[in-house]
Amino acid sequence: MIPKQTAAGQGWQSAQGADVELSLPATNAPHRRAVLRALLWLTISCGVFFASVNITVGNHPVALAELTMAAYAGLLLWVIRRPEIHLDRWILAYLIPFCTTMMFACWYRRAEPTVFVWPILIPVVSYLLLGRRAGFWFTLVFLCISLAIFAIKLAQTGDVYAIAAIANVVLCAACIFGLSHAYEVTREQAEARLRALALRDPLTGLCNRAGLSEAFQLQRAQADRYGTPLSTVLLDLDHFKRINDDYGHETGDKVLVAFADCLKDALRESDLACRLGGEEFALLLPRTGLDEATQIAERLRNAIAAARCEHNGHAISITATLGVAELDATSEDLQSLLARADERLYRGKNAGRDRVMAA
Repeated sequence: MIPKQTAAGQGWQSAQGADVELSLPATNAPHRRAVLRALLWLTISCGVFFASVNITVGNHPVALAELTMAAYAGLLLWVIRRPEIHLDRWILAYLIPFCTTMMFACWYRRAEPTVFVWPILIPVVSYLLLGRRAGFWFTLVFLCISLAIFAIKLAQTGDVYAIAAIANVVLCAACIFGLSHAYEVTREQAEARLRALALRDPLTGLCNRAGLSEAFQLQRAQADRYGTPLSTVLLDLDHFKRINDDYGHETGDKVLVAFADCLKDALRESDLACRLGGEEFALLLPRTGLDEATQIAERLRNAIAAARCEHNGHAISITATLGVAELDATSEDLQSLLARADERLYRGKNAGRDRVMAA
């Protein structure tokens, strides 16, 4: 399996089409925590300021709502200081009361037309904190509420200038909604391309070491949760330096690409193939114990030995030595698991190459 990121940026997809979740939810991204913290401070300061203004002019219900929201923002600021919290829940816990308070201020009968400037913030804040999909629906709901309040105000007032002011603000909010959505789509696509470059080997298209590390963390969590085995196989092409020396590095690259294609054809959809560097590759086999992993490795060894790569009409044959190891769920991490597989691989090299070592 060769993982590639989906368009939504929420996970990875195998070359055969099977979904494999390898990325954290967008709402847990570090920049969203910083944005939320800044918005909470802004809510506190603006809430206190506008509450003071509304108390002065006699809008006590609005002032009470603003002071309540400011106090609530202070509480959330204290809660989100812990890095282990599930941030997306607290983002919604902030946005829903924040936008509800905003709608109340717009609806209040003594509110000035200029209060309708605040719904302009909704698309910007929603997309920054919730991402494209959730941000779209959240913005749509609250802008529709704003539009309904605007329609009520329109029916209640005959002031042409007030109507024009509110209409301009609502149209401006709709424009910002569209621009925010377009920006978020572009940002997600750019982020997906960057992640693909960061986690993929450019020559073979397989995962690189960083991709393997990220996949291992998720597969390890799955193995711990469901009590299933997890195995790895290290592969090293035998005498690969001779191919580079005899035929050139361009041919050596073709051999590596052909080898990667052989891995893709032979593996299951749930398996992950990675290039660690040079002629060294690794496989991550979820829900696979040592015996089954050894059988998979033996099947791969035979497929590699039977494969041929052409160079100027001459067939180049390759073999590989493979080391197999199963994760000890009680104590091992990725490095120690690879180290055990690597030790077995080199014992296979010393024993004559072109073989599988699992013990």
